[in-house]
Amino acid sequence: MNKGIFAAILIIVFGLGFGGGFYTSYYKYVKKPQMAVQEQAKKQQEELNKMVRHGKIVSVAPDRMEMKVEKGGGDIGKTIKAETTQFTSIQVGTGFVNKPNEKTDLTKWFKEGDTVDMLYKDGQALALHRDPRADEAQQQTQPPAQQQTQK
Repeated sequence: MNKGIFAAILIIVFGLGFGGGFYTSYYKYVKKPQMAVQEQAKKQQEELNKMVRHGKIVSVAPDRMEMKVEKGGGDIGKTIKAETTQFTSIQVGTGFVNKPNEKTDLTKWFKEGDTVDMLYKDGQALALHRDPRADEAQQQTQPPAQQQTQK
């Protein structure tokens, strides 16, 4: 066999081996984990979409509320009861009104007829949000400790 042909075949085989190894490594260490993360993110987004509720408050107590669901989560038209814990985040407008790990009295921030967005799971409100009322538009909604330090 001619040395030139042998060298060409050797270079082609080396190139195919290098290319195959590179592609296998790329798929194993980059593409496959990327696809797994995308699939997981898709599942989490679907679960989150099932948890979101939007509606009007029917009744409110210091640690629970009832809401008539208008959108989201398969409960449309139903009235759901949600309890809160110290881990429930409460937001009015763009500001959070409770401190982390502090249970908040819902009657202070919500009243019957308010339109609320809720993150709801297993009878528990994980997060609550409402838009500011007309009389609150000028006030900042901050936790009491922050309001005192700003004075």
